[in-house]
Amino acid sequence: MFKALPKTAIALGLTLALTGCASSIPLLDRFTAKPEQPTQVVVPENAKGVGMSQVQNEAWWLLLGDPALTAVVEQALRNNTDVRLANERLNEAGAVLGIAKSQKWPSIFGQFTTGRNRPSQAGNVPVFGGQNVYESQQFGIGATWELDLWGRIGALEDAARAGFMQQGYNVRGVRLSVAATAASLYTQVRVLGLQVKVLEQTLESRDSAYKLAKQRYDVGLSNELQLRQTEAELLAVRAQLPDTREQLARAQNALAVIVGGNTPELPNLAVENLELTKLFILPENTPSELLLRRPDLAAAEQQLLAGEANLEAARKAFFPTIGLSAFGGRESADLSDLFSGPARIWSFQTQITQPIFQAGRLFDERDAAVARRNQAVLQYEASIRTAFQEIYDAIVAQREARERLQARQEQVQTLTQVVRLAQLRVDNGVANQLELLDAQRNLLNAQLSWASAWQSQQGASLAMIRALGGGFNAEQVALKE
Repeated sequence: MFKALPKTAIALGLTLALTGCASSIPLLDRFTAKPEQPTQVVVPENAKGVGMSQVQNEAWWLLLGDPALTAVVEQALRNNTDVRLANERLNEAGAVLGIAKSQKWPSIFGQFTTGRNRPSQAGNVPVFGGQNVYESQQFGIGATWELDLWGRIGALEDAARAGFMQQGYNVRGVRLSVAATAASLYTQVRVLGLQVKVLEQTLESRDSAYKLAKQRYDVGLSNELQLRQTEAELLAVRAQLPDTREQLARAQNALAVIVGGNTPELPNLAVENLELTKLFILPENTPSELLLRRPDLAAAEQQLLAGEANLEAARKAFFPTIGLSAFGGRESADLSDLFSGPARIWSFQTQITQPIFQAGRLFDERDAAVARRNQAVLQYEASIRTAFQEIYDAIVAQREARERLQARQEQVQTLTQVVRLAQLRVDNGVANQLELLDAQRNLLNAQLSWASAWQSQQGASLAMIRALGGGFNAEQVALKE
C-alpha cells in the first residue's frame, strides 16, 4: 500500500497536468519582423553617409564633433536621475535572478530549540510519578529540497533571467533617451540664444530708426504715417523679445534638470555657424540589424521570453511537487546530556503533493499567463512597427531638413541684398522709410526661421540616431550574468 501511493499520486498528477496544459485562450503566433517597404536612401550632395555600424561604442555624440555637446551629454549620463533609477532596477532584477537560481538547490539550515512542556493530568496521556513538566533541548542541521522533475523551477529561473536582460536593455534605452534629450536641449538653447541676440540687435536698429523718424517728423520732413509705422515695427520686436527670452529660460532650466545640475558653459551660436551638416545617418541591414540595435525592441523580446517562461511554469504547476527533507542532531532533557551518545536523532521524509481541488485557481493562473504572454507578443509587434515608422520618418526628416535649411540660407542672403538696396533707395530719396521697414521685417523673420531650420536639421540627425538605437556595438556591450 505504501509503495503504491506514490505511483497513484504521480499518475493522478500527470492526468491533471495534461488536462491543465490546454487553455481556452488561444496562443498568438510570434510576429515576424519584416519592413513594410524597402529602405532606399540616396545620400545628398556635399554630405557623408554614415552608417551606424561605423560607430563602435555608445558615444554616438562624438560623430557630431562638438566638445561642448560631449560635455553636456556625459554630465547627463553621470547625474541624471532616470539613469540612476534604471541602474537600481537592474540591480534589483539581478537579485531576483539570484533568488530564482537558488531555488534549484537544497536549503540547509541549523536549528537549536529549547522548551518546557506541561501536559494535562486529565488528558488522554497519563502522567507518571507526578511529573507533569518536561524540558527538552534540541540541536541539529536540516535540509529541504524540491526536486524539479517537471522543470517548473527552471522555467521560473528562465523568466527571471529574461526579466534581468529586459532591465539591462531598459538601462540602454534610458541612456539613449537621456543623451538624445540632452543633445536636443543643447541645440535648442543655442538656437534660442542666437534668436535672442538677433532680436536684441534688431531692437537696437529699430530704436535708432524710430528716433530718426521722430526727428524727421518733428521738423516736417515726414508724415505721421511713416512715424507710426516705424514705431509699430519697434514695438513688434520689443513684444517678441520677451517671448523668446522666456523660451530660452525654459530650455535652460530643462537642460539643467536633464544634466542633474549646473550646465557646462555653452558656446554662442553665430549666423555663420548655421551650415548644412556633413553627416547623413543611414540605416543598415534593416530589419535584422535594427532588432539587435534598438534597446526597446530587445527589451520587448525579453519580455516576451519571460511571458513564455512564466506560462510554462504555470502549466507545470499542475504536476506533483516532490520534496525531500532531512534533519539530524541531538535532543535531551538536560543541556548537559545533549551531546551524549543516546541523544542522537535523525529523520528523513519524502513528500509528494498533488493539487486536486483549488476552486479553479491553477486554471485561472494558467489562463492569466497565456493572456500576459499574448500581450507581450502584441507589444513586441507594436514596438517593431513603431521602430520602422521612426526609421522612415527620420530618413524623410533628414532630407527635408537639409533642403529647408539651404532654402532659408539662400532666403536670408537674398533679403540681405534687398535691405541693402532698400537703404540705398531711401538714402537717394527714391523710396520712403516704409519700404525699408518692410524689407527689414522680412529679413528678421527669415533669420529667425533660418535658426529654427538649423535646429530642425540637428534634430533630424538626432532622431535618426535614436531610431536606430544609438551608436553602441551590440557585441561589445552585451549583458553578461
